[in-house]
Amino acid sequence: MPQRTVGIIGGLGPMATVAFMNSVLEHTPIKSNRDHLHMIVDCNPKVPDINAAILGTGPSAAAALAASGRRLETAGANFIVMVCNAAHVYEDELRQAVSVPFISMVEETIKTIRSDFPQCRRVGLLATDGCLRSDLYQNRLASRDLIPVLQTADELEQLMLALARINTGDLGHAIRSEILGLIDAVVARGAETIVLGCSEIALVGLDTGSDIPLIDPCLVLAKATVRSALSRQ
Repeated sequence: MPQRTVGIIGGLGPMATVAFMNSVLEHTPIKSNRDHLHMIVDCNPKVPDINAAILGTGPSAAAALAASGRRLETAGANFIVMVCNAAHVYEDELRQAVSVPFISMVEETIKTIRSDFPQCRRVGLLATDGCLRSDLYQNRLASRDLIPVLQTADELEQLMLALARINTGDLGHAIRSEILGLIDAVVARGAETIVLGCSEIALVGLDTGSDIPLIDPCLVLAKATVRSALSRQ
């Protein structure tokens, strides 16, 4: 079957980029290795800190992400994805920088909630301080008649500290328990499903740790990537 080449803006962080690529591999129907997708990856951890940029304490990442998109298009990508939730605040700038389609992780996640959990109305959101400040998910949830259930200030601080440890490779039982505790706190305030709105959260392995559905936008994006690559459009 003809395939379209995937361009991946990665490195935001690197472990999540590798996990995303593994998810693409796992969800690609194959009969041999040659059936796997052609993925071109720009894994650049030197992009300015996305959260700092949103919070106004660091430089904008718009130019760096646009340059990444152009590199991927020049290299032959037929469409582009980006493995970072908060970085989607620059989605419009990225679309303007390239002539190939861009698949939004955030939009695909909202579509998944509406299609897979049609009875859900209250959506819990675990995300970074920058992602939350941008209202990236909140606005799109509200536009689909979904109610975001957010972390408290103390919970957000705990999550940011946990993410800093995850980024240094701490994926052990203790950090997993902390994340599950934060999920439970949001559920206690009425969340009916949880969006893991930072690409590093799912790295600790939460598949069997929660009683309510957990939506990993990286996994959602991986499935959308496979669909797009194998489509005839």
